[in-house]
Amino acid sequence: MVRIKKILFLFVVLALISAPAVSAKEEYTICSSTEEHQPVIIKAYSTITQGQTKTYTTTIGTTVKKLEVDLNWGDTSDYLSLAIYTPSGAYVGKFYDNADGSVDGRIHLDITQGQNYLQSGKWTFKVRGESVVGTEDYYFNTFTY
Repeated sequence: MVRIKKILFLFVVLALISAPAVSAKEEYTICSSTEEHQPVIIKAYSTITQGQTKTYTTTIGTTVKKLEVDLNWGDTSDYLSLAIYTPSGAYVGKFYDNADGSVDGRIHLDITQGQNYLQSGKWTFKVRGESVVGTEDYYFNTFTY
């Protein structure tokens, strides 16, 4: 009986080891956005301080091929970051001011998944005040296509 349990345990371990690891960064393409002024899903205006994190969510439908994310604070002397999570909780990544190719107090990205539709459901976005003097105002918007 003990031998059977050991063999079963080895099979489970081997199955876990041989299962391919899936990373949200590998599944999704993140690039600088060129879109402007599309229909708004979230339009948030808020403020943030040093070390503070604010969470936003947006629900997208089953036929969305692109999600545009726009965090704009405009002040390059302060640093904000944006962490993105899929509806299943997979971590897409943490992005900084230069993620969209320029340092301008804005993180403006498009998220796609090849020719496929994005995962439908509630996406989560965490805005963090990485280095903020006083209080920083910002806008946060998402758009779907």
